[in-house]
Amino acid sequence: MEEDHEIMSDEELKQFFLNEAMLLCHSARLESGECEKLWILHNRLKRMNKLLGYLHHQDLGMNLLELQEVYGFYFVEKEGMRKKKHQMNEHLCAYSQFMTRLMKFSDIIACYCTYNVRHLRSLDRVIHVYFPEQFEEKLQAEMKQQELNRVAVEK
Repeated sequence: MEEDHEIMSDEELKQFFLNEAMLLCHSARLESGECEKLWILHNRLKRMNKLLGYLHHQDLGMNLLELQEVYGFYFVEKEGMRKKKHQMNEHLCAYSQFMTRLMKFSDIIACYCTYNVRHLRSLDRVIHVYFPEQFEEKLQAEMKQQELNRVAVEK
């Protein structure tokens, strides 16, 4: 499979990503530097990849069954208010419908997840080619921030 930089020139890729940053990230419109715009897009794509990864790797059908079992036990109980049980049943039905709709798009989620990973890899390459010093600085700052977040979570 050809890499994106083998299909388009580096300059065309850079311009593509700058345009995408302007369309996808409103905060990129406020920045004047190309590197900052690309980095804003980089962060947005990373977050999108994380979301798509969660959706792609989550066994939604299993969660739905577990949820129905838990709520089913609650609904079988003789005690409790009828109105409250009815509300909980409506919430469960709405959640079940959402999960079922989401599962119908699992192939699209997988495809877009793969596409987005490749897209981010190409963006990393463009930033590294055109702004190598800033790229390394931002990666190191990001890694430090992740480490601080990890330590804060562990406490």
